Amino acid sequence: MKKITAIAATGALLLGLAACSSGGSSAAPSDTEFSVGVTFSDLSNPVWAELVQEAQSYGAEEGVEVNYVDAKSDAATQVTQIENFIQQDVDAIIICAVDSESLKAATQKAQDAGIKIVGYTQVLDNYDAQYLVDAYETGYANGEAAAEWINENHGDEDVVEWALMDLPTFPEIIDRANGIKDAVEEIAPNAELVATNSALTAEEGVTNAENFLQANPDLKMIATIGGGGAQGGNEGVKASGITDFDSFGLFGIDATQIEIENIIKGDPQKSSISLGGGKAHGRTLIDITSDLLNGEEVEKDQFMPITVIDESNAQDYFDEMFGG
Repeated sequence: MKKITAIAATGALLLGLAACSSGGSSAAPSDTEFSVGVTFSDLSNPVWAELVQEAQSYGAEEGVEVNYVDAKSDAATQVTQIENFIQQDVDAIIICAVDSESLKAATQKAQDAGIKIVGYTQVLDNYDAQYLVDAYETGYANGEAAAEWINENHGDEDVVEWALMDLPTFPEIIDRANGIKDAVEEIAPNAELVATNSALTAEEGVTNAENFLQANPDLKMIATIGGGGAQGGNEGVKASGITDFDSFGLFGIDATQIEIENIIKGDPQKSSISLGGGKAHGRTLIDITSDLLNGEEVEKDQFMPITVIDESNAQDYFDEMFGG
């Protein structure tokens, strides 16, 4: 059994920005040394929208011009974007892959051209460094928090129905979902999974929560694989007429500013897992890329921190990460 109970606040987190639907570029300072292209699988994810914004602003401070594009969940589009970056003769490309398998040829071509490849969240075949999630452990931490809440609030019930917002498009997210399911099954044996559906965005989270509750009026808990589903799910639960927030729990991953605010307010969301967040990730990716381009030694596979944020530390976390 794998368990994580991380309670120390680490990293910096995002605020829920509107998604970026088109590419953008930072104004290059006069002392710009390097140009970096960033391609993201889907910038409707608020965490990733924050990341590219921070990467641009922090990159400008560090002499790195950042240009980003949104693949909008289309693998062929992302291949074209990488090829365009190669034609632009960028120094490095940061990639959050739609489909890693489809990028083999493009990333090899980039490396052959002397371009550094930095992967983010999804494992690539050809890369110089990656910043990754320990997917199963992250999911397990979320499921553990959810299961402990079930035991505390519904432990005397024969069956406690729960639902999962997953995202089976990505192998790493499948691992995250499996971690959630394993933890709930092991720690709360009276919990019964009655519904699942994909959620990346807040809009999908709202719809899922409403549909889950309409089909399963006895539902007591929803776990999500990301902050978008959690943000939307919180609103969907409230819109469905749930008013006793003490008896209903929603559990997320990403610890966005909106999630943390909802936890502090006593909303349905009870906890979220911080992985450092969009702002911190944007800076980390620029640091990794800059070090590579400056010829410094860089650990090839790096992993994000895992921190449980709940009512016990949400206010302190908010004050530290979002300025109070």
